[in-house]
Amino acid sequence: MMSWRKETAVLNPNEPFQSGDARAWIKSQMTPRNLWELFRYLIMGGIGALSYLIFSNLYDWLGVPTHLSPLYAWLSGLLIVYFGHMKFTYRVKARHKQMAFRFLVMQSYNLAMSTFSTIVVRDWLKLPYFVASLAALATTVPVLFVLGKWWVYRSDDNPPF
Repeated sequence: MMSWRKETAVLNPNEPFQSGDARAWIKSQMTPRNLWELFRYLIMGGIGALSYLIFSNLYDWLGVPTHLSPLYAWLSGLLIVYFGHMKFTYRVKARHKQMAFRFLVMQSYNLAMSTFSTIVVRDWLKLPYFVASLAALATTVPVLFVLGKWWVYRSDDNPPF
């Protein structure tokens, strides 16, 4: 049976799976602006990761218990990462009332996953602390990029798409 109503499909670039063509949506996101932002994220992420590795291994060397080293390393690098991503990576104006709370929620995930992966790798698998630190980074970095870009540092001046 044929419908007399005209059906029109509206493609929404914010919902790639609605149209079923995720590959086309991903390709549309590979603009020079987004690629440079990803490059800046990797640089700032490298600085944040390096500070995490230095601080967490320093606290381990100082004899801090395994479950507290990620917390201390997280606290030590918090301001570096917050302002670095705001000013360098995403280049947004400071809206601390909105961004600070979202950043702390995002970083709480970071802390929980870092602590969990560190305990699994170091205490359960009995691997060196450095390997545990790398595992912690691998479990958090991709999620932090997505949350940072589309939630924490999002603004009208910096739309995600």
